[in-house]
Amino acid sequence: MGSIRAVTTRTIATCFLAGVAFLSSFSQAQQARLFSTEGYCILAFEQVERAYLLEYEKRLGFRPKVKLCNRVNRLVAEFQPASWDYQFGQPYPGSSIYITPEQVERIHSARERNRQARR
Repeated sequence: MGSIRAVTTRTIATCFLAGVAFLSSFSQAQQARLFSTEGYCILAFEQVERAYLLEYEKRLGFRPKVKLCNRVNRLVAEFQPASWDYQFGQPYPGSSIYITPEQVERIHSARERNRQARR
């Protein structure tokens, strides 16, 4: 009887620890999805505010190199139709990266500022 109780206790403890580990990895995956090199490069290319990019770098954990961002932006340009407007939060059709509505709004405002500056 004592060995059954010990096995049951170990099983419950193992399941609990596995659940905690799963939730921890899920949380990290959510953060990785929200903050990506691709997302940073797109925002930098669209010339959003510098303070926003600095905060993004902190969340990302590093600052992507310009050379890498140039490659990412060329790739995005190849796959992004002219009429694409970040539908479903995707920077281009089929992207596994999603940008938040706030980021889309910042891109739109940066584009508008650029249009006004060119006039």
